[in-house]
Amino acid sequence: GIQLDYIRYPFQDPKAGHTFGYGKAAREQFKALTGVDPIEIEPKDQNLWRQWTDFRIKQIDTLVKSVSQMLRQKRSELIISAAVFPMPREDRLQKIQQNWEDWASRGEIDLMVPMTYALETEELQKLAQPWLTKSSISSALVLPGIRLLNLPDIVAVDQIQLLRDLPAPGYALFAVENLNDNLRGILTRTQGQQEPTTEVQVPYRQPFLAAAERYQALQQEWSFMLANNQIVVGEPDLSDWGQQADTLSLLLNRLAEKPSMMSLLSAQLSMSSFRSRFQTWMFGQSVEQPYQVQVWDNRLEAIQRLLRYGERTLQNRPLAGRETATNEVDITEGLDP
Repeated sequence: GIQLDYIRYPFQDPKAGHTFGYGKAAREQFKALTGVDPIEIEPKDQNLWRQWTDFRIKQIDTLVKSVSQMLRQKRSELIISAAVFPMPREDRLQKIQQNWEDWASRGEIDLMVPMTYALETEELQKLAQPWLTKSSISSALVLPGIRLLNLPDIVAVDQIQLLRDLPAPGYALFAVENLNDNLRGILTRTQGQQEPTTEVQVPYRQPFLAAAERYQALQQEWSFMLANNQIVVGEPDLSDWGQQADTLSLLLNRLAEKPSMMSLLSAQLSMSSFRSRFQTWMFGQSVEQPYQVQVWDNRLEAIQRLLRYGERTLQNRPLAGRETATNEVDITEGLDP
């Protein structure tokens, strides 16, 4: 894949005289559009300053679009990501002209990596959560970043757990050189040691496999807690929940094995139906363990986002095992009526 870094203007403070973008070509283009040399504009000239800001936003937007189109023409399956600032939108547009929500909604960037760097877990949550609850990012994945430099290992683990509890499809660790042996050891003990022959599923490369595996982990957690009488669900909700959970599992596994638009649609419809009933099934549990139920729902949301992201891979790029509409399997096979 290709990562776009520093895809913005430098930080600006017009009141202090710190502004950028006054190259010869930009000045000539803006003057041709407005009749005014931007070097003569001040923030108090509100209309012209807004036009100058919009002009610079468009310069970055155009660059991102051009790079995306050029790369996809060369390699349609290429994954493009961008390191972006998690500042409020209007503040960000004024200070660095980075319009990354639109890049995502237009499908120009696959992975948005907001630099949600913080030394405290609470601060990370404040930075990351707003972007994990937005629907305007379309099908792009938002992977909040954790900066490991000068971050105690125990805090790094705490921040990873926070992002796992939020509806995040993943996270980014910055940087590899700061991933020390002690932290590697902690992650190995808590995440499980992979066998040498085990293929690790990277969510943004194999979103359907990742979705199926994450849902399987949720089911295993539910099964364990049910076996130990740790979930408060009575009949008939328990049977209804179990039946729909198994149906969803079957459809997610089928999608992972043979990706197709029809199997994806079946999985998405099943997931939407499942989530629409989930809070009803979990009403009693939410009284006892509200945070736990919220985390489960967040993980279902993260799986749903992987499905939406996977849809663009089906539409835009070839997938191994992809089937065409002429050789679809019967999606009702093996399902209870």
